[in-house]
Amino acid sequence: MRNTLLLTCLGLASGVSTYAQSAHVDINDGTYGFLNRIETLSGSFSDYLHLSTQALSRKDVALYIKDAQRINLKRGWSNVDNALMSRYLSQNGEWASEDGDGALDSRNPVMGTFYKKKTDFIYHNSRNFFLSANPVLGYQGIYETTPQEKVFRNQYAAGARIRVKYKDIIGADLNFRYVHEEPVSYYAAYNQNRNTLIGVHDYKQQANGSYDYILPTGAINASVLRNYISASVGYDYQKIGDGYRSLILSDFSGPVWYAKLSTKVWKFQYDNLYMRLSADHHIPGNNLTNYSGGYKYATAHHLSTNVTRWLNIGLYEMVVFNRTNHFEAGYMNPLIFYRAIERSLGSPDKVALGINAKAIPVRGLGIYGQFLLNEFTAKEFFANNGYMHNKWGAQLGLKYYDAFTVDNLDLQVEGNVVRPYTFQHLEKDNSGYIASNFTNNNLPLAHPLGAGFRELVFIANYRPTARLQINAKALYYQQGVDTGNLNFGNDLSKSYSQNIPGIFGVKMIHGAKATGLSLSLNISYEIAPNLNFDLGGTHRSYALEHNILPEQKSTYFYSGIRLNLNRKDYTAF
Repeated sequence: MRNTLLLTCLGLASGVSTYAQSAHVDINDGTYGFLNRIETLSGSFSDYLHLSTQALSRKDVALYIKDAQRINLKRGWSNVDNALMSRYLSQNGEWASEDGDGALDSRNPVMGTFYKKKTDFIYHNSRNFFLSANPVLGYQGIYETTPQEKVFRNQYAAGARIRVKYKDIIGADLNFRYVHEEPVSYYAAYNQNRNTLIGVHDYKQQANGSYDYILPTGAINASVLRNYISASVGYDYQKIGDGYRSLILSDFSGPVWYAKLSTKVWKFQYDNLYMRLSADHHIPGNNLTNYSGGYKYATAHHLSTNVTRWLNIGLYEMVVFNRTNHFEAGYMNPLIFYRAIERSLGSPDKVALGINAKAIPVRGLGIYGQFLLNEFTAKEFFANNGYMHNKWGAQLGLKYYDAFTVDNLDLQVEGNVVRPYTFQHLEKDNSGYIASNFTNNNLPLAHPLGAGFRELVFIANYRPTARLQINAKALYYQQGVDTGNLNFGNDLSKSYSQNIPGIFGVKMIHGAKATGLSLSLNISYEIAPNLNFDLGGTHRSYALEHNILPEQKSTYFYSGIRLNLNRKDYTAF
């Protein structure tokens, strides 16, 4: 599969000149949130930086921030915004200036060699070669209390991050980490029930329930046609959408092997994403998914366009399919909705279609949403009879920047619903196991709750200074739960051909109703560039109606320090 994806991209690149390429920024390193803030405060969308598909190109990030610095707002950027712009430009120094030397200089380099630049341990830039190398280190201690126990958990990580560029022909970035993780209790239980580790494919579980793993991510990147077409091949996290959640593809399940082509013309960006996924395997209590090996694959297309300066609309489709150790050549077709047409003609593979949109009605206020369609029968929908094969999901959100005229106070509220049985699949592979459902690593590809839920998210983020960030988050959801060996459509790894209570009368919350609530507060202080101290806590409760199971409660507090590392967050559900 790796060779197939690589040859595909190289084949597309042959015969044309190859120009400057760009590595990508991490999905969760704060860059996306900052760019979204700046874009919304500016009052108009960028024609070359489309934020709906991630990860983002470092080149595009740097060019956009340089443009933003030149934007003259009525009130101007805040001091914090200006400081963060300088920081993010420095972190993408190879694109922050024409000579590729845009990272901020240090006043006191270590031994005259290390940290010549504030954000880079090693930084080398010459006419033909660019190199940035940084250590990755982190430790976090967690003290958790539940009705059953009080326990202290340790987590630590070490590694390196490297990105290179040679003669503006080819470049690469690699993030290599060794991690020891002791998840909080409800994450540990979820991992055990799904026979997985959230966000990671390969790991070793110790007798005490902790996990050790090596997590390499990165990509090889190239521009196929300068300023128009770029290509990337690698192993990393992907996301489609503008919200805190995504209804089609998120980074929850883990990194994937992928090849990606991005085409930018005028006000349009078109992305073709080809992925290798892990088929469901050995999920406790689910004899339909005891698949001992092999892979499945997915193709996603996303077309984004700025209809006006204040309105962006995107169309997307994604198909998941199973083949024996090869990628289906027909799915290389770059045309959007091509496979949806074939699906309507009888193709057995799983296809989802959708639309995402966002608008800036006034500066500082952003509205966004998604609508996803998996299966639909108009007659049954308008009959309002709860037909199980009407499978859809919807998202609506609002982002309010500099809320109530308070500089750098940002608020976000988001609602998500997904119908039961959405993303489940009927077809089996030749061994008789489910293989084309929307999962990876025994986990949902998109929203962590899978299907059959409604959710409300509230996030407040405040930066009184560039170094200090305070973040509060509240999640509330209701979801149906399978009971009595019945399939109520909430577990994506089950086939909707077996143990269905009935094809009509399916409500959004189907089965026993579970209610979840999570409240969290995090304070982060940047001691030095990319060196952060974290302090915070989370309270979570989870209960089933009629006291089918005892209510679960967990409260934990943590503190830690990290260098060039994203904080481990246990508030996905």
